[in-house]
Amino acid sequence: MEPILFKMACASGAQSRMSCEYVSHVQDKDGVTVTVKDRLTDKNFTVSAKYLVGADGGNSLVAEHASLPFEGKMGVGGSMNILFRADLSKYVAHRPSVLYWVMQPGADVGGIGMGLVRMVRPWNEWLIVWGYDINQPAPTVDAAMATQVARQLVGDPKLEIDLISANTWTVNNMYATSMQKDRVFIMGDAAHRHPPSNGLGSNTSIQDSFNLAWKLAAVLKGHAGPKLLDSYTQERGPIAKQIVTRANQSIAEFGPIFEALGMDGGVDHEKIRHNMDARCDATPAAEKQREALRKAIEFKKYEFDCHGVEMNQRYASVAIASESSKPPGDGIDMELHYVPTTWPGARLPHVWVFGKDGKPRSTLDITGKGHFTLLTGIGGEAWADAAKMIGKKLGMDIKVRVIGPRRDYEDHAGDWASAREVHDSGCILVRPDHHVAWRAMKASADAESELSTALLNILGH
Repeated sequence: MEPILFKMACASGAQSRMSCEYVSHVQDKDGVTVTVKDRLTDKNFTVSAKYLVGADGGNSLVAEHASLPFEGKMGVGGSMNILFRADLSKYVAHRPSVLYWVMQPGADVGGIGMGLVRMVRPWNEWLIVWGYDINQPAPTVDAAMATQVARQLVGDPKLEIDLISANTWTVNNMYATSMQKDRVFIMGDAAHRHPPSNGLGSNTSIQDSFNLAWKLAAVLKGHAGPKLLDSYTQERGPIAKQIVTRANQSIAEFGPIFEALGMDGGVDHEKIRHNMDARCDATPAAEKQREALRKAIEFKKYEFDCHGVEMNQRYASVAIASESSKPPGDGIDMELHYVPTTWPGARLPHVWVFGKDGKPRSTLDITGKGHFTLLTGIGGEAWADAAKMIGKKLGMDIKVRVIGPRRDYEDHAGDWASAREVHDSGCILVRPDHHVAWRAMKASADAESELSTALLNILGH
């Protein structure tokens, strides 16, 4: 039986531990033929499928062979990972954290003056991330070099480590301007290539998958037309640009900290140490330096506390029934602060509601799970009936959740009434990926027609 979907998750590089390796693909109007190498036998075989999804990392061959367009640049910085075991409890147990930034001017192991020590298991398994000059060849990180880096960052010249693994990697600043070509799609690091600043890698990759999976399923089941798939790039493309830009910008925003500490990028290490020590003096200049340092550290909230970067993702595409009204958020820093809303294209806000058993459930738990869901309240019975009738006609199971006193779910605290932005008799149509597809402010005399028109347009019919 011919597969309907082939996901190429095997890394294209030599470091892949998968038993298969992507080689090439050819597509036509009916599907995609993928050539894959079996690493155990060293032989190639082909797989025919309706669609190909390339999740093959920052050096994606799927993206390259599909000639997908990118903007930005690879290799804008160099870095290394050193995973090791060592008991560092005496240095950190009294100030527990997950991640420690370390300034180390004059380190003589090829670094750039700053690195991080991340706790993997408290307090004896650690990951060091240490930069190297991208204009020089990547260093060979052996046990001796790894030990030297660890000693300098920890500040213990006698520290012994048990090296688990080490590798080098590059800081990238590149994103796909189109994440699909006909029947071939890319997602994750294959589409957005950026440093780990802000912790956007795994989350964004999962969001790509969440966005594309339900659309492919809807098309393959006959619930939606192929036009629905065009919305993948329309929705996720701007997000790829946004998170790549943000992650790289967060690296640049360490600059004011370096300046405040007097680490001006020079090579006079004694001068740098003197500048750093000067902040402890009882002088007007030192007080000014301390203030500058506080402000510089506070500004790093755009890396460590910027909830809006991920939570304010609002889609605009053929799979969203847009409104003429302006989305909420005027005057708010949308990169920093999350603004919950049911405006079409936004992610459904999380609110606790209570089932008939009295137990709390999130609005995110009573929606999604592979289905469209219609949320309504008392007076919205016509919307609920319309959803059931339309679902039957389309062969789709559209879930209906009525929220109100003595209904399916109750809003004891009134939090849902505050968050929903529609009347009791209105409705909100939620996509399988928890994004709002369409909403109606109040009851309608022609609920079936309005809901049907909106849903058919969203599904690309």
